[in-house]
Amino acid sequence: MMADTAASPRRSGGRLASIDAMRGLVMLLMTLDHVRGDFTAVAQRLWRDASVLPANPLELETTTPTFFLMRWVTHLCAPTFVFLAGTSVNFWMLRHGRERSVGRYLLTRGAMILGINMALGLHAPFSSARLLVLGVLWAIGCSMLLLALVVRLPRALSWCLALLLVAGHDALRGYIPEGEMASVLWRLAFVRTYFEVPGVGAVYALYTVLPWFGLMWLGYLCGGVFRMEVERRRRLLSALGAGCLALFALLRLSGGYGDPTSFMAQSTGWRTMASFVNVGKYPPTLQFTLLTLGVMWLLLAWFERGRRLELLCVPGRAPLAYYVLHIICIRGLAAVLALMPEPIRGASFSAMGVVAFSVLVFVALYPVCSRIGLWRAGGYRMSGGAPA
Repeated sequence: MMADTAASPRRSGGRLASIDAMRGLVMLLMTLDHVRGDFTAVAQRLWRDASVLPANPLELETTTPTFFLMRWVTHLCAPTFVFLAGTSVNFWMLRHGRERSVGRYLLTRGAMILGINMALGLHAPFSSARLLVLGVLWAIGCSMLLLALVVRLPRALSWCLALLLVAGHDALRGYIPEGEMASVLWRLAFVRTYFEVPGVGAVYALYTVLPWFGLMWLGYLCGGVFRMEVERRRRLLSALGAGCLALFALLRLSGGYGDPTSFMAQSTGWRTMASFVNVGKYPPTLQFTLLTLGVMWLLLAWFERGRRLELLCVPGRAPLAYYVLHIICIRGLAAVLALMPEPIRGASFSAMGVVAFSVLVFVALYPVCSRIGLWRAGGYRMSGGAPA
């Protein structure tokens, strides 16, 4: 284990401040995304096409630079949370034991996170139109259960299988096996899907399991990076980030493998740039993964140099609690604001309203995260796998 130095990101409690800051940053971005998403849904019900919040801010023909950027930057959240959840498993195993004990822990934690997804993802539970959304917690919980099964595999085999999942699943696009049950299971594993369960309701699987599991598995395998000596770690993080972005650019410009949408020159400069980075998240394509992980590595290297804010580190120490609480706060806030008179309602469901209420939710939950961080002080822990 590296020695503590003035340049080290390690804090007295044993936590890595660079990882805490990284998680805190993506939670801030996640709050922006969820406020925008919930506010957009309410605005569409209130004003339909007259809403100033576009239904799909990534649709280049109908969006604006502000709304495109507001949505695009939040792509960093899910890959970072999932990857660092795997890294945290590596740290947990280092502190608490070998594969057998971490396997039990993953099964327990994964089941808990799946239960939270079922509670937060169930909409209209008492009506015939009930809908269960399988979101990022679904992907994380399932990934933890799967990781519990593979932690004892030989390291070389683990690297090969994890990379195959992340880089190879795009080759399966368009394939659906025959048979109803096989088709449903395949779509849950690889394809964003919607299906109805007669007499029960509908299921919308937004996050597919196996591509995200591949990312968590890679995060687990990369845990050793954060146990390197500080200067070596910084150089490696920077090299990994630059390498991922270079490979992304090569694939994107060549129109090759890794994303179903090709990069095309557009009518304006900003739309051309937007088309270049507008890659698929559901499921996370190889180009999407390279782009987002490249940015993550570079930000981690920047945070390793001490460029971090305590404001980001605090929620980064309590990611699961923050995730649950911010979802509840945003849903309640959107419902209350929908009942407000004009001009309060109109100002709330606007670009400035989205930003203002995102900051409000983030700041309001800061004291809660601070208390949780103090309670859990001492040793780098898994933090629930986070949403992370």
